[in-house]
Amino acid sequence: MSRRHTSNPFLRRLSHALVVVLSVTLLVTALTPGLATAQDGVSARDLEHEWQMLTYRLDGEMVPVPAGIGATLLLFGGEDAWGGAACSSYKTEYVLEGKNLFIDPTEPDFVECDVASREFDDVFYELLLQTASFTLTDSILRLRDEIGDLTMVFTRARIDQDPTAARWDLARIGSADGSIEPVIMGLSPWLEFLRGGSVVGSLGCGRFLGKYATNDGTVNISDVQYRLFDCPTDSAAAQAEKIVATLDDIAAYEVLPAGLRLQDANGITRLALTPVLDLAARTWTPTVIYDDLGNPVAEGNELSTSAVKLQAQDADGGTICRPFTARGLRSGLALTIGNFEFAKNTKPCRKAKPGEEVNPRAVERFFKDALLAAASHALRGSELEFNDVDGNTLMRLEPQAELVGPTWVVTRLGRQGKRPTGDVPLTATFTDAGLVLGETGVVAAGDRLNTYLADYVTPQATRLRIEGIDAGGFCNNARRQKRKDCKQEKTFLDLLGQADRYIARETDLRLYRGTDFIMRLEPEYLVADEE
Repeated sequence: MSRRHTSNPFLRRLSHALVVVLSVTLLVTALTPGLATAQDGVSARDLEHEWQMLTYRLDGEMVPVPAGIGATLLLFGGEDAWGGAACSSYKTEYVLEGKNLFIDPTEPDFVECDVASREFDDVFYELLLQTASFTLTDSILRLRDEIGDLTMVFTRARIDQDPTAARWDLARIGSADGSIEPVIMGLSPWLEFLRGGSVVGSLGCGRFLGKYATNDGTVNISDVQYRLFDCPTDSAAAQAEKIVATLDDIAAYEVLPAGLRLQDANGITRLALTPVLDLAARTWTPTVIYDDLGNPVAEGNELSTSAVKLQAQDADGGTICRPFTARGLRSGLALTIGNFEFAKNTKPCRKAKPGEEVNPRAVERFFKDALLAAASHALRGSELEFNDVDGNTLMRLEPQAELVGPTWVVTRLGRQGKRPTGDVPLTATFTDAGLVLGETGVVAAGDRLNTYLADYVTPQATRLRIEGIDAGGFCNNARRQKRKDCKQEKTFLDLLGQADRYIARETDLRLYRGTDFIMRLEPEYLVADEE
C-alpha cells in the first residue's frame, strides 16, 4: 500500500527543510501575496483540531471528496498525527517548522472495502507524505507540496449534531465486519429525518417510513415499514432489503462537514450519506443576523435589500448599499467565503442620520462579517442557516421568490409609498425572454388600456436593470400629459427605469434605487383576494 521510506527520518526532515527554506518558501510567498502574514504567529496549538478533508488533488486537478468518503487529520502536541480515511486509520508523527509541515510515512490499518474507496486512500496517503507547507486561514487548512502546489484542503468546522440539517443521499453501505461498498448506480436511495420524530426515505426501488429518537449522539430507529416496487434487478432488491435491515442496527450518528455517518453499537459505519443542498438556483435573503452571543443584531426590513447567491465555487450578491463578488468553497455541509470584493466605483454605506432607525453602515458590516465567518451551512425546510466554526448560527436566510411567473400589481408608488390612483391597475409581468410588459393605468380611446414593453436583465443577485421602455403613445400629446392618469403613468415608467435592485417574496416584489424604496408590487391573485 503506502510506501515506507527507508532513509533516516532526521536526514529526511533536514533535507526537506533545506529545500523549502532555500527555494520553495520564497517562491510560494511571491506567488501568494499575504501568505506570510496569514502564517505569522502560527503555533502547534493553532493546528490542534480535527481537520475534515474537503478537496484533494487528483490527476493534477483539485476535486471534491467523493460522495460518502472522507478523510481526517488530527495534529496534536506538536508531534503526533492521526486520523482515518475511507476504509483505514493511521497514526504517525509530524514536524512543524514555521510555515513548513512534514508528516512521516505511515502504515495504515485497513478494513475490507470497495475499489474506489481503496484508491482514494492510496491517493490520500501519498498526498499526506508529500506535505511540505501549509496555509491556515480561519477554519480552512490548505496543505502544499515541496513546490508549493495545493494538495489537500481541510476544514475544522464543527457541525451542529442535528440530523435534520438536510436530506441525505445514501452513498455507501457498510457491514458489521467493517467492510463498505457503494450503492448501485442509478438507484439513488436517500433518507430524511423530519422534525417530530419521523424518518422517511427511498430505497431506490421502494419507500420506507419509520420513527427515530436521538440523545447526545445516539439514535434509535424503530417501527420501519417499507414497500418494494419496480426493482430493476435482483441486486437492486437485495440492496433495498439490506438498507432496511441496516436501519435496525443503527445506534449512533455523527454529522460531519462531508455528510452524515450512521454507526452500529460497535462504532462501525454502516451508512454513509451526503447532504442534498440545492442552493445554486436561488437567491437567498437574510432574515436575521446574530452576534457572538446569539443575540439578533439585524433583522426584518433593514435586511430586505441584502442577498447572496451561491454557485459552485463563486458567490455574488449585494449588501444594503452595493453589490459584491466573492469566492466560495462548498463541500458537503462545509462552507467558506473569501476574496470578498465590492463592485468597483461603488460608494461605502453612509452613516445613520439623526433619528434614523436603520444604520446602513452597521447593517452592511453585520452582513459582510457573517458571510466571511461562515464555516458551514444547513438547509432546514425552506430556510438556510450559515454557522460559524463552532456550529453557532450566524445568519438565517430565506429563498427569494422568482420574478418570472406572476403578474405583479403596483400597490405602493414612489419613495413615500403612496397608493396608485384610478380604477385601472399598474402592472408588470417579467418573462423568461428578458422582457417586462404590462399596463400603465391609463384608459385610452375606445376603452383601450395603455401598455408598455421593455427589456430587463438581472446581472447579479437582487440586481435589476430595465431598459428601452416603450409605452403606448396616448399620453404623448401635450394636452393629455396634464391628465392625472398620464402624470401617474410617467412617474411609474420613470421609476421602472430607475430601479437597480429588487427583493422578491411570495407576497410582494419591492423595487429600489440604491437603498431607496421606490415601488411595491403584489401578485395579482393576492390583490384580487383583498378586493
